[in-house]
Amino acid sequence: MRYSIGVDLGATSLAVAIGDDLGTRAAPLSPLLVEPSVAFCASDGTILTGEAALLAATDDPTRLVRGFKRRLGDPTPIIVGGVGIAPEALMAAQLRDVVAQVAEQQGEAPERVVLTCPAAWGPYRREHFAKVAELSGVAIDEIVTDPVATATYVSHERRLEEGAVLAVFDLGGRTFDATVLRMRADGLEVLGNPEGVEHLGGDDFDDAVRGLVDQRVGGRISALDAANPHDAATLATIDAACTSAKEALSVREEAVVRMVLDDGEHEVAITRADLERSIRPAVGLAVAALLRTIDSAGIDADAVDTVILAGGSSRIPLVAEEVATIGRPVTATHHPKFTVALGAAERARRLAGEAAAPAADGAGGDRVPVTSAPTRGLAATRRTPRRPRVQRTTAIVAGVALAAIVAVAIVVATVLGRSGGIDAAGTDANAVTGQSAEASPSPSVPPTVTASPAPATSGSEDALEATTAAPVLTGGSSTSGLAWFLQSNDESGAWGLTPLESGEASRPHLALTQSDGGLRARWTTGGPAQLYAQTTGDAIDLGEIADDGGALVFDVTHNGGTAELLEIAAHCGYPCGVSVDMTETINGIAQGATQHVIIPAECFTAAGLAPEAIDTPFLALGSGDVDLTFSEIRWENLVGADPSAVRCAT
Repeated sequence: MRYSIGVDLGATSLAVAIGDDLGTRAAPLSPLLVEPSVAFCASDGTILTGEAALLAATDDPTRLVRGFKRRLGDPTPIIVGGVGIAPEALMAAQLRDVVAQVAEQQGEAPERVVLTCPAAWGPYRREHFAKVAELSGVAIDEIVTDPVATATYVSHERRLEEGAVLAVFDLGGRTFDATVLRMRADGLEVLGNPEGVEHLGGDDFDDAVRGLVDQRVGGRISALDAANPHDAATLATIDAACTSAKEALSVREEAVVRMVLDDGEHEVAITRADLERSIRPAVGLAVAALLRTIDSAGIDADAVDTVILAGGSSRIPLVAEEVATIGRPVTATHHPKFTVALGAAERARRLAGEAAAPAADGAGGDRVPVTSAPTRGLAATRRTPRRPRVQRTTAIVAGVALAAIVAVAIVVATVLGRSGGIDAAGTDANAVTGQSAEASPSPSVPPTVTASPAPATSGSEDALEATTAAPVLTGGSSTSGLAWFLQSNDESGAWGLTPLESGEASRPHLALTQSDGGLRARWTTGGPAQLYAQTTGDAIDLGEIADDGGALVFDVTHNGGTAELLEIAAHCGYPCGVSVDMTETINGIAQGATQHVIIPAECFTAAGLAPEAIDTPFLALGSGDVDLTFSEIRWENLVGADPSAVRCAT
């Protein structure tokens, strides 16, 4: 399938989104979907980026470079191992690596590429940013600002009215930008002058946590020497612990930072109030910049219809609280690290569509990069090999033969033995094995939880980005250790099972097709049918994700039709399982639109699901005449409190 991409070269993380006929979705660059914005400069001149850079740095952390996006345009090079390296070279290596990675995943190069940059950058910084594309050898079709990309994504998801005024409050890992835009029939119009605070973001909040911890241990952290390999490794471990504590404080009142120093192990408790006291002045600077941006647009704050929070650091509760003080509605986006990339991918998708029409008529269609023709630049002086593949760690376990899969899969059929228009008489799972109904125990019907769409929110509820994920389906392919099946009644009324093979499976009332865009399921009227992913070996332990306020998340595209019933379930072995009724949510998605769905783990666990023994991490049971595409299915921690998550009641 032809596709286009949007690329967000962030200061702390890098995100890529894919746009095609199915819509837009995040590209799986890593188990967390995003890549860390780091580079490893080897002694032989090789530059590794992302996860590969972190892996290489375990042996020599002094050659790992962070925060180089901040240095773009700085005439003083970054010194690594006594050699000066320009920030443009490191960012070019990033861009080249991720585009090659996505092309490898998709089996072909993207048709269009849209790149993003901060709105507050002036002509000098943008000129240097254009050199990144030239040095990478990647032809860029368009460069848009981060807030324009954010507003593009939000307007595509929510269909904002013409004339609506939006303020984008983008607080990332190392930078902050505020921009005011107006929705027009022909696109987005930037109003006034975007404001930016160059050195303000999540890293500063991490430093605040580290400063609090350092005070509690008598300055032992600040006494460490970053130039010493042993101390550098210790500092890296402490920094990671402080970042985790900062994220945890968005959903908890207290977090504990554990570290090992020369005098032994230390445990330091930090409260949310401690963190808020430390970062409130910095957040205040960002809000002041937002107000200046609104003022520069020649409007009052009352004229702003909504303030959109973007960037990973915007998920800190204090940020939404302080932004709300200007008296306007505050809206949080799904997965803030992907918002900019998703908007850029939507723009790239539109460019591809615009080019396809004249090309079909035999006119135009040639690709014209925004930058000048790609040069060899960096490649001519420093050859950067393809990044080595990093082994991904998930909670999924590979396993056994199909016979064992079928034996376990029988259990899932009991989900249909319920009321609500489903014929329980035709749900005898033993029809698969030939056992008599009399020999089987009476099934215990898993409870159904009713979900309702998330209420409108001002953004003040707790929500933050995920740090751990157990993927079920990513990049259109099932995670190792899982197999997909269909189940439904046949003409004789027997409940049968069909495995997904060669990307296709069909049963009465349900057809399933697997592609790079995900799993397309077409239900037809006449009876219930379900699709599900089940382990081929040991059960999956999702206990830690559930304990960390996690959720089952996925993207669903409503291709057409109406569901009479659509439930999402997870199972933990017979008779342990819980279903969530998503009929209202699914039918509420506009035809052709894609919605990111977050079902908090507590929707399942409160009704009896045992998260430490999951054998079926995803099941969709439906009836009616409805066509849906499921993609990027995964369990993530820390996202259950997202304001956009569905609300469940048993």
